[in-house]
Amino acid sequence: MRPAPQEVELPLTLHVSKQTSQKLALRAAASGTDLAGYVSTLVEQTGQKPLSLEEISGPVYQRFLESRLTDDQLGEILEKEKHAARAERRARHMS
Repeated sequence: MRPAPQEVELPLTLHVSKQTSQKLALRAAASGTDLAGYVSTLVEQTGQKPLSLEEISGPVYQRFLESRLTDDQLGEILEKEKHAARAERRARHMS
């Protein structure tokens, strides 16, 4: 694999477990790239600025702002929904 014009090649040797090597190879294949390309992508991502909550949540964050709920109100709603989901899951496991 030749580096793109704005990339540099870093000749590295990585020491990972056999299990990690196998998992990486499977993930590379699933993403349609070779192992070197897949690992390069992972390394490149670690060098990037983390996404903000707004960038990650996109429209969900916008709807929250438009709802005019406070953080505490949203927290209460999410807490109630979490407990309801857990109760539903327990009920399914008991039947």
